[in-house]
Amino acid sequence: MKSVKLKNSLLGFGLLVACLVVGPNTMAQDAEITSEELTQYAQVSAKIDSLKSGMKTKISEAVKSNELMDGGRLYNKLNKAKGDEAKIAEIGATEEQLAAYAQIQEDIKAFKAEFKTQYTTVVKEEMGTGTFNKVKKALKADAAVKAQYDEIVASLTANVEEVEGEE
Repeated sequence: MKSVKLKNSLLGFGLLVACLVVGPNTMAQDAEITSEELTQYAQVSAKIDSLKSGMKTKISEAVKSNELMDGGRLYNKLNKAKGDEAKIAEIGATEEQLAAYAQIQEDIKAFKAEFKTQYTTVVKEEMGTGTFNKVKKALKADAAVKAQYDEIVASLTANVEEVEGEE
């Protein structure tokens, strides 16, 4: 009986060691990132950054352009109150101002939903979600991949600045 348990334990230990030895090599092969994928990722990231910047601009304009929000100051105070009735009463906002704040909050939700849709579309159409996530994960886990990516980004940035300088 003891010999069967010992054999089973050794077999289990052997399988564990085999998985630990073979597993990382297999995963490394699956996660190998090409410079083309890194370039695509850099281009997609630039598009996403542009979309994010556009969303932030829309949010800022929605807040600052509403005359009831006092150039955004009242909005910021109400936002810091986080729905606390006592703090809102202390601020002294009128019902009209509170309604304007609520409308801005709804607009912000819509801007964020639009951004999320655009983000997903760009990723899917430009390089595919699987590849995007594989590269994103590799950038976090592998310093060599991150260094290669940084070089690609620097190169793309230099090319953009060169083209803009010619205009």
